[in-house]
Amino acid sequence: MKKRWIILMAILIVISVMGLFAPEQPELWTVDSNVNNADVAWMITATIFVLMMTPGLSLFYGGMVRQKNVISTILQSFIAMGVISIIWVVFGFSLAFGDDIGSFVGNPATFFMFDGVGAKTDPLLAPTIPLALFALFQMKFAIITPSLITGSFAERV
Repeated sequence: MKKRWIILMAILIVISVMGLFAPEQPELWTVDSNVNNADVAWMITATIFVLMMTPGLSLFYGGMVRQKNVISTILQSFIAMGVISIIWVVFGFSLAFGDDIGSFVGNPATFFMFDGVGAKTDPLLAPTIPLALFALFQMKFAIITPSLITGSFAERV
């Protein structure tokens, strides 16, 4: 059991270090003329609200279980925040919103390690907000989904 966790942690560290060597693309961080400031302000607010939902959800489910399972239930949500964030940045955003592969899933290489995600808008995905903000907003829903699932089987398994 311990060996499996060490291997998982080593993989996450290697992926994180790979991000240090990604080439920098300054043209991605120039503000696009299509950006609507009101849309950006609302999306930032909505992203923060969804981010606050995960700890709130963990406390809600923690209140529904016996005292001995509270910490476990809360930690499952917080660990999901970290692991899903890394998965989303590495290849999850590409699988959800990348170029089409067989009308089923996105190409994992499209936005691998957030390559091409920046302050520029995307006419299909985010025409009035930066693509990075769109990606972060969607990541919050990818984070909260496992938290909902872990809370649904609290003390049932």
